[in-house]
Amino acid sequence: MNGDGLVAAAGAVWVKTDDGRAVRIDPATNRVTDELKLDTVADESQYCQGIGTDGLSVWACATADDGTGLAQIDPKARRVLRRVSVGKVFDQLALPSAGRGVWVLTADGTRASVVEPATGRVTAYPLGSRYLQLAALADRVVATSATENAVVVLDAANGAVVGRMSLPKPGMAALAGTDLWIDTEAGVARVTRGLVTRSVYTNLGAGSGGDLIAAAGAVWVRGSDGAITKVDLASGRVVERITPEQPLTAGSLLVAFGSIWTTSSDQGIVVRLRLEP
Repeated sequence: MNGDGLVAAAGAVWVKTDDGRAVRIDPATNRVTDELKLDTVADESQYCQGIGTDGLSVWACATADDGTGLAQIDPKARRVLRRVSVGKVFDQLALPSAGRGVWVLTADGTRASVVEPATGRVTAYPLGSRYLQLAALADRVVATSATENAVVVLDAANGAVVGRMSLPKPGMAALAGTDLWIDTEAGVARVTRGLVTRSVYTNLGAGSGGDLIAAAGAVWVRGSDGAITKVDLASGRVVERITPEQPLTAGSLLVAFGSIWTTSSDQGIVVRLRLEP
């Protein structure tokens, strides 16, 4: 399957594959029930990563001969509604939704663009330097740059920069409540809304092949080898660690349908684990 990114929508898990497909998995049966070919580029070696949802549609990267765009998918009808040409950054893994729509890094990562789901209209905002990953929640959009050691926060309503901070090689990020969680070279940092570092989990990290998400009252960190760690939001304590019997390759993480889901791209599998209460 070459599974990479994961998202839950319309009663199913959707997987973005490295070979340009969006694959639907029925959580009731654990079976693949549909797949949509998204990439139309003539050179099959040209592909992209990234998937997300605005609550109604699934959005996934789609590479064409004119560049890398987004495909808007109706998850109930299981069809592509439209393709939006945006020039998406290849490595952006999550396509978060906040404010007016879905956010995507464009112009080689120097702009954050919002795509409005109802119209496909794209509005771009300058970031000042090159960023690689995005996270968003409610009124905030956060961009991280491992090359610039920088984090920037945008107002989701108008794209204005409302904060900046420096962290060592920040990567995947997640917003939970009023805090921002960021994977860095020094560990996972918990940062306040005012961009003050509350704590750093020095023995915890996602790395270049892992993921970091907020779900079910916790922050979940998937390491590059597939190990999963749960940090309780209320206490800030590590409460669970899950280590695979055999290391997994790079992949993403999802908590949905009473389960933990993770991909292993090179092995072409999706792993489902029961979510303990």
